[in-house]
Amino acid sequence: MNDFLFADFLEDQAAYAAAEAYWQARLAFLDSLCAPYLRTAFANGQPFYDGNPIVNLADRNAGKAARIVQQCPQEFGPCYTSFEQAIELAGSDGQHRAAQEKVIVLTLTQATAQRAEDELRAWFAPA
Repeated sequence: MNDFLFADFLEDQAAYAAAEAYWQARLAFLDSLCAPYLRTAFANGQPFYDGNPIVNLADRNAGKAARIVQQCPQEFGPCYTSFEQAIELAGSDGQHRAAQEKVIVLTLTQATAQRAEDELRAWFAPA
């Protein structure tokens, strides 16, 4: 049996906020290295509340980014996949530079959270 965390996060804004806080705490080791690179709210400030991404991080100096797409367990059941793709990141000067993005798509359990954390530790580790 899967013990999904924040299973109703797409229907309950408080559960969504709790899921975001969970990821922020879990990935706090990246705070000094990374910053968000994607918008997660509309122009009026209303969050998207769609789980894509639930968290996003970029190390612009290293040209690496990552996002976690959290999916609804009632719709997708247990799942975890990841892949890498080429993207462009805007620098502080407004110029876009080539970068690599790690995308992790999952339904959230303790096991998938640990797997994502391990993968991001390796992804952002200094070469």
